Amino acid sequence: MDTTKLPTKNNLMKIKTTIKQSKEGQMLLEQKRMILNRELEKYKAEEQILEQKGETLLSEALHYLKMANVEIGLDDMLNISEGIEIDQSIDIKYKTIMGVEIPSIVPEEMPINLHYGLYNTTNSVDMAILKFAEVKKYILELAQMQNTIIRLKKSVEKVQRRANALKEIIIPKDEKTAKEIQNILDETEKEEFIRLKKLKKKR
Repeated sequence: MDTTKLPTKNNLMKIKTTIKQSKEGQMLLEQKRMILNRELEKYKAEEQILEQKGETLLSEALHYLKMANVEIGLDDMLNISEGIEIDQSIDIKYKTIMGVEIPSIVPEEMPINLHYGLYNTTNSVDMAILKFAEVKKYILELAQMQNTIIRLKKSVEKVQRRANALKEIIIPKDEKTAKEIQNILDETEKEEFIRLKKLKKKR
């Protein structure tokens, strides 16, 4: 048997305290949701700007690549690309926004070593390599941004579910229990008053 629901004044006081704490908790969750939503909208706006920048950057990189292919030939470009070192050095750090871990990708800046001679190459070759290095950096930034948006969105939904559970289920249930206990106590007090009144009349 759940003794916390027994109609006693002590239980009534306890459940009223619980209701107060639940309402305060709901209010804090709503505030947290608002802050996280603001951050989410901010990152979404930044993502749009970044995507526009990426479209321009990729277009430029492809332009120089096509130019280089035309100027020195596809075979020579393939030979040059095979001589470029693959840079996989990425350091991921995390910062926290309202308890949500946000990734921060820190690519190690490595100089681009051009392992080919100047003979039989053009400016387009150099620009293609440099632009695609920028594309790689952009892809990392976009991945970080999209991962952040996913994490914030999930957190907003989680906080909203908890706030809704308090507002729509837990608090109403406790308020109903408190009301039932209060009604029983009032009825008991009324019956006790009538009983004492009858006793006085008999005397």
